[in-house]
Amino acid sequence: MTHVASFIFQYLYVVEILMLIAAVIITISSIDDVVVDLLYWSSRLLGTADSKSKELPSVEILEQLPERPIAIMVPCWKEHDVIFSMLSSNSRLVRYEHAHYFVGVYLNDPLTQAEVRKAQGLYKNIHMVLVPHDGPTSKADCLNQTISDIFMFEAEHNIKFAGIVMHDSEDLIHPLELKLFNKLVDIYDFIQLPVYSFSRPITSLIAGLYMDEFAEMHTKDLEVRQRISGVIPCAGVSACFSREAIQHLNDQNHGEAFRTSSFTEDYDIAFRVSELGFNSAFIAYPASYAIDIDIDSGNPGILHRTLPVATREFFPSGLEAAYRQRARWLLGIVFQGAHEHGWKGSLGTKYFLARDRKGVITSPAVMLAYFALANLTIFELYRAVFDPERQFVYTLLNQNWAMWLFFANFLFLVWRLFNRMTFTGMIYNVRHALMAAPRLVVGNFVNFFATWRAVRIYLSHRISGTALVWDKTSHSYPVHMGELTLPRPAVAADGAAAE
Repeated sequence: MTHVASFIFQYLYVVEILMLIAAVIITISSIDDVVVDLLYWSSRLLGTADSKSKELPSVEILEQLPERPIAIMVPCWKEHDVIFSMLSSNSRLVRYEHAHYFVGVYLNDPLTQAEVRKAQGLYKNIHMVLVPHDGPTSKADCLNQTISDIFMFEAEHNIKFAGIVMHDSEDLIHPLELKLFNKLVDIYDFIQLPVYSFSRPITSLIAGLYMDEFAEMHTKDLEVRQRISGVIPCAGVSACFSREAIQHLNDQNHGEAFRTSSFTEDYDIAFRVSELGFNSAFIAYPASYAIDIDIDSGNPGILHRTLPVATREFFPSGLEAAYRQRARWLLGIVFQGAHEHGWKGSLGTKYFLARDRKGVITSPAVMLAYFALANLTIFELYRAVFDPERQFVYTLLNQNWAMWLFFANFLFLVWRLFNRMTFTGMIYNVRHALMAAPRLVVGNFVNFFATWRAVRIYLSHRISGTALVWDKTSHSYPVHMGELTLPRPAVAADGAAAE
């Protein structure tokens, strides 16, 4: 055998090993995914899904409940491009007269301050919170100062907020959200509503990826997680805390409800709420309409479909912005989360902690599979041209167990695509459902780049002591709101809302 042939045999053997390692990891991860899928679909068949939402009153009744003051926190760092549109749009759209927006702004961010002051000139329920030092520090730091100002506002005006809501500067809030929180905050101390991406052009693969992932996560995963573990991760958006829960978190952490060291302060606080014994809930409350982007005009419009009350927002559409954002999520959820929370909680909670953290293993495994598959494809082409007598043969991949392993992975892939396309179709349309398949491949690359960045940053932090800093995502907003005509509740003959 020549040296070239010997090298090919050895290289092929290594590729086979790499392919099998990747296949085993992917199989284990796929079984995990199928377990969650089956739990969701079985609950749908049995009629037990969304049980908490089914116990709530109708929209007409929600509309008639007495309004209590609710505070909305909006942390900002260099959000001058979007914050005025966000505040003015939501002030017009949200059906709640007793909402107060508290906008956290840093001293060294005069452009954002100017935009907030402009909004204050139009709407009296907007309050600017000046963080008393230069930014950026962390989102948690900005939120803590905002909470402090909320408490001072309560004392000065002799009121008490029923709930404190988290939102970002790119959010378009559903008009019924605060009406829903007004009811729910009497039942739960932490409530998470769904968060969805605005509809994006079919050709926008990375932005479309967020459509797919949030449609599936906030339709299926959080529903199953609620039933299995009871711990609902906070998305940092469309999330409401009771006044009592925020006060307890503040007292527990020496005046800081949010941990300033955390990259994912929202994920962290949800676990701390659970540890304090407060009740949490994920609520997918159906409404007869939603607000989404009209792709042709780029402006928001009413979508007359029954969908959950949910916040819509733009997510990154560029590769670098997407993987940097995901790297920050991984740093907070996987590395800091493992350090801060370990493996506490019930068996169900531990199971979902493992799901949260498995990406640092599965993302490289998928890339390893792509690498091995590319090599095997080249090898097959080589054999077809230069080795018609099949001198070169597989050592491992021609074993029956290996063939069954790959067949199982193929079935798992078909199942995964079916689920991803189904949930995307539920929230959007058939065209986007069909695009969920190629976007799944794109997502694998984005997640790999994010994992590589997160691991590199965390190792640098642990080895050299390099500080972890707030890696902010740039935001966009549908600035041309126009006048949207929202559906109104039915009114009975005596003037009361029909129930």
